[in-house]
Amino acid sequence: MNVAAVETWLQSYAGLESASIGADAVARAARERIQATGCPTVEAYLARLEESSEERNALIDRVVVPETWFFRDRPALDALAKQVVEGWSRTRRGATFRVLSVPCSTGEEPYSLAMAFALAGWPLEQLHIDAVDISRQNLERATRGVYGRNSFRGDDLGYREAFLERAGPDTWRVSNRLRAPVRFAYGNLLADDFAVGRRTYDAIFCRNLLIYFDRSTQARAVRMLDSLLAPRGWFAVGPAEPVLLLAHGYELLKIRSGFVLRRAGSSDSVPPLAIRPPAPAVVSWREIARPAPPVRAPDPAPVDPEVALAEIQRLADAGRLREARTQGEALLAQRGASAPLLFLLGVVAEVSGDTARAEELYRKTVYLEPDHTEALAHLAARAELNGDLRAARSYRERAQRALGKESR
Repeated sequence: MNVAAVETWLQSYAGLESASIGADAVARAARERIQATGCPTVEAYLARLEESSEERNALIDRVVVPETWFFRDRPALDALAKQVVEGWSRTRRGATFRVLSVPCSTGEEPYSLAMAFALAGWPLEQLHIDAVDISRQNLERATRGVYGRNSFRGDDLGYREAFLERAGPDTWRVSNRLRAPVRFAYGNLLADDFAVGRRTYDAIFCRNLLIYFDRSTQARAVRMLDSLLAPRGWFAVGPAEPVLLLAHGYELLKIRSGFVLRRAGSSDSVPPLAIRPPAPAVVSWREIARPAPPVRAPDPAPVDPEVALAEIQRLADAGRLREARTQGEALLAQRGASAPLLFLLGVVAEVSGDTARAEELYRKTVYLEPDHTEALAHLAARAELNGDLRAARSYRERAQRALGKESR
């Protein structure tokens, strides 16, 4: 039975590409649902999908397999909470901080957000989290709020004793205190009415979803979320997704393994990483492409690599890409390769439009430091943009494993 038409429907309705999820898994799910519904043909099943919301939910639940845990990618959660407590609240005393978590999966992320804010000293009555997912099955589990051991990873589990209660020998239930700020709801990010009735959010968490969309669907989803984000709001994505937001006017904040962005020009106590393309009037492609002039060391004294790297970062942050590249190449020639230097040069090359050079430098970075999450994330995003979904998936998996090691 050829179920390609069901795969096409799934991409159109939910944006999910079978190549990203796994073509065999999608085809198997489609055949199981066709058999379960007793539809004699694929065409009959497509008609059932159009007329039955229950069947749409059943297929989605069969395809979307949740893989998440509490405090996954914790740096983003902690950094956001710290920024809100130490900066945002100064000009908004008594205001409620609003967050959108989409997809919220089985609830670990929105509950982790609430815990991170509580641990940072933010009153939970001034926190509102809209947790949205396309899977009814995921939402039922999230609303139930009971979790087994697989939802708790790493060695630091003190939060579990503080915010959850024993529900059985190997299960824990979310406390009422933690439930209070979270509102679970069904929603399809790609639906035309997704934004209807929603106020803007101060932060949006949309992690590890865009990587499953094709480029046009990614752009559509980002535009929808961008319309819901407050002018100086935060946008958190998965490790392979920051590059996807560059064309939409976002810049990445320097939060190690955090993958949090803001719109270009938003003031922030956490400085941006220089990955935003400068205006053509400032740096032209012809100027970038021109061979850099020979570099003469101003002082024969040995170069301090950390000081030199900090200066290159400063130049890059200021948009002075040609100078950053020149000094970076000089440091490379004088002191040899290091993962931080290669990665920074890769970012500068990518912003300058030299994506081939950027990919080469990212690969050299992970050769020296196999668990360099940012380089792996950029390689995954470049591979996805080039249409190499197999390579993108491999890099994403490596980045996730590296993050897992950092969280232990």
